Amino acid sequence: MFDYETKNLRNVCLISHGNAGKTSLCEALLYKAKATDRLGKVLDGNTVSDYDAEEIKRKISINTTIEPLEWKGVKINIIDTPGYFDFVGEQIEGVEAADNAVIMVSGKSGVSAGTERSWDFASFFSEFTSSAFPLIVMYFGS
Repeated sequence: MFDYETKNLRNVCLISHGNAGKTSLCEALLYKAKATDRLGKVLDGNTVSDYDAEEIKRKISINTTIEPLEWKGVKINIIDTPGYFDFVGEQIEGVEAADNAVIMVSGKSGVSAGTERSWDFASFFSEFTSSAFPLIVMYFGS
């Protein structure tokens, strides 16, 4: 196990509506950083972050998971959150633990209620902590 200085740690939360591509992006990042040797797929039920039997059965995230990777000497904890309203508490926990967030926008359905809710969470957290909370909005898929 490596020791990282605080300046070399990042906690990045992936948030948005369900089926926007959060888990797929997490898989791609882990694979590119060589934190895993295969690129899992949600529909195949073999992603790193959706390991619970119910998640595999439903083909959606139910629990927030933290997946670590290292990139150019920086440890990045990817926080993959569920997108459906039933699991909103998990999303709030992920945002609260993060230094910044990536809000995913589905290329198929565009901005949805869950996307707007994610923006509201991140905005509230920024105001609540009185600090800048960097956000990236990412259009994913086609």
